[in-house]
Amino acid sequence: MADLTGSIAVFGATSGIARAVALRLAGEGASLVLIGRDGAGLEALAALASLARDSSGAKDGGPGISCVTWDVLDFGGHAESFRALTAAHTMKGVFFAVGTQFPQDECEKDPAKARLTFDTNLTGPVVILDLFAAYFRGRGGGFISCISSVAGERGRGKVLTYAASKAGLTAYLAGLRHRLAGTGVFVQTLKPGFVRTRLTAGMESPLMAEPAPVARDIVRALAARREEVYIPGIWKWIMLIIRNIPAPIFRRMKL
Repeated sequence: MADLTGSIAVFGATSGIARAVALRLAGEGASLVLIGRDGAGLEALAALASLARDSSGAKDGGPGISCVTWDVLDFGGHAESFRALTAAHTMKGVFFAVGTQFPQDECEKDPAKARLTFDTNLTGPVVILDLFAAYFRGRGGGFISCISSVAGERGRGKVLTYAASKAGLTAYLAGLRHRLAGTGVFVQTLKPGFVRTRLTAGMESPLMAEPAPVARDIVRALAARREEVYIPGIWKWIMLIIRNIPAPIFRRMKL
C-alpha cells in the first residue's frame, strides 16, 4: 500500500479470508490493527504479519502491527472500544470480515441461532461501521471494505436466514456509500462465492476458491477503488443469471 500514514483495522482477522488479506496487506507494507475475539490467535497472526511487513521493506514507514480483542456481539462495548482504538491509532481504513452461518433447519428450530446470525452478520457490523463512517467523514477520507456474500443477491430456501442477513448487509453498504458520496470516504462491498474457510467446512463445489487468491483479488480491488466486487469474478455472471430466473421457475429449482 502506498499510503502508510495510518493504520488499517482488520475485523475477524483470524478468519480465513481476513487472515489472508491481513498477510497480503502486511506484505505490501501496510500498518494493521488485527481485531477479533481470539487473543492468542491474533498474536500468532501478528507475528506472521510483522515478518511479512518487514520483508516489504516498509518496517519504518508506519506504526506496524498490533492487536485488539473486540467482540462484534458486545453491543454495549462498541463505542468505548472504538474510542480506545482511535485514541491509540490514526485509522485510514477498515476491512470487515465477520460472519457466521448455521444450517437453515437449525435456525428454524432455534430462534437464538436465527438471531445470532443477524446480530453477527448484520446488526453488529452496522453499529461498528457507522462509528468508522462518522470518524472517516470527520477526517475527510478513509475506506470501509466489507465482506457480504453472493447469497444476499436472491433469497433461497436452503440458506434463507443467512441469505437474508447478507442481503441486509449489502443494502446497508450501498446506502452508506450513497450517504458518504462526496465526503472522500470510499465504501466497498465484497461479494465472494464459495471460499474454503471454516464457514464452508464440509462443503464441496467446483467453484470453491482458496483464501490466498481471494485476498489477492480483494487487495487489488481496494487499490483500484472498485465499489462492488464479485470474487472470483465469474460470480458476477452467475448471479446475473440467478437474479433473472423467473420466480415460477426459480421456485422449482433446488439451489
